[in-house]
Amino acid sequence: LQPQTLVPGHYLGDAAHSVAAAQFTADYIKAFDEETAKAQDSTQLIAAMKQRYPDLGEASSLELSAKVAKGEMKW
Repeated sequence: LQPQTLVPGHYLGDAAHSVAAAQFTADYIKAFDEETAKAQDSTQLIAAMKQRYPDLGEASSLELSAKVAKGEMKW
């Protein structure tokens, strides 16, 4: 498709409108999977992701995802 502009979902207003956003998302998901395998619970997973991505904004999606990934909450 060769897109030149990408508008991400859950857009906070500061991110660039480029395909780099898609690569960032893919990298973030890979990191989340790696940290999920290492973490004992959602608290450890959240801390690990915040350490890897300290400059991300709002964390409620991370908190929800971590609880679901570690089996502490049903989705």
